[in-house]
Amino acid sequence: MRRRRPLAPNRVLILYSVVKRLPRGEPRDWIAEEEVLVTAQAMASALIEQGWTVTARGVWDLDSLREALEDFDPQDTAVINLCETLDGRPQGEAIVPVVLEARGFAYTGSPGSTLSLCLDKARAKARLRAVGLPTPPAQVVHDPRDRLRIPLPAMVKPLAEDASHGIDRESVATEEGALRKRIAYILETYRQPALVEAFIEGREFNVAIWGGRTLEVLPLAEIDYSRIANPMWRICTFAAKWLPGSEEYELTPVRCPAPVDEALAARIREVAVRAFRAARCRDYGRVDLRLQGETPYVLEVNPNPSLAPNSGFVQAAQVAGYSYGALAERLIRLAWERRHRRKEAITSQLVQTVEADVAYSMASSG
Repeated sequence: MRRRRPLAPNRVLILYSVVKRLPRGEPRDWIAEEEVLVTAQAMASALIEQGWTVTARGVWDLDSLREALEDFDPQDTAVINLCETLDGRPQGEAIVPVVLEARGFAYTGSPGSTLSLCLDKARAKARLRAVGLPTPPAQVVHDPRDRLRIPLPAMVKPLAEDASHGIDRESVATEEGALRKRIAYILETYRQPALVEAFIEGREFNVAIWGGRTLEVLPLAEIDYSRIANPMWRICTFAAKWLPGSEEYELTPVRCPAPVDEALAARIREVAVRAFRAARCRDYGRVDLRLQGETPYVLEVNPNPSLAPNSGFVQAAQVAGYSYGALAERLIRLAWERRHRRKEAITSQLVQTVEADVAYSMASSG
């Protein structure tokens, strides 16, 4: 008799990153790092209310990650992975899924290969271009004196940061001197190459996507820049994302669902899903796009975007009718079902191999 597959884990472990020091960036960048704790607490409360057995543990380096897993059995525990850094570095985010896989845990979100790819904006753009997706032309710059190939106006970002770190109203340059000055700022403050990208002045959309073998595109969201007179300032700066009360925050409301006709919405959804798949995102993600004319250009693919209660992904899910607890439950089930599909596939392959060996032995003996 076939063993019944468990529909859900007995326990849930929420892993979240703790930053003890910032090896790069501005002092204000702490604000974004601290959001992860708020997310972990809110998600644990929502799941406990729905009857789940939940433990939340913070990790700050590889040793603390290993220690956090010691009391849990991968056969009955699913991990909600909210880790965004290790040792305060975003590159450490990709290490966490590798450790979880090595220990046999089912976990939410994308694998390390996807997190590593999308953190490096130049590599991610190359992947998008390889599958024919439009993305603004860009150049990686290691020295402010390098020859610049991107036409003005151009936007300057850190090559490997997320959460709008290093982005403010000086990030879009309209003349070469300002562009080189901004490149020097990124190199010095964020200690990494700068990405110089052609600036697209059109409407900006955030597309939240989730699911397993079948993907669901949640209601589109648009950042409303209409109250900002200077078109070069119509960008999602750090202040616009993280500093309530600032002019940039107050003048950039997000509209969800976005006011967009269905034909254009369909094009945006199609490009976003293709980008999600090209980056090999898993479970949930967000794709940011801007319009040039009627063409959606992919700015970034964000695997494992913020799941804070006020985040864009959560707001889109709520517009679609999902409560915060239901959102968390769905991510757990996606991870758990994937784990068991993989085990069944391995078992099936073993059975087929054994049957082939038996058939070959019988034929040889005959």
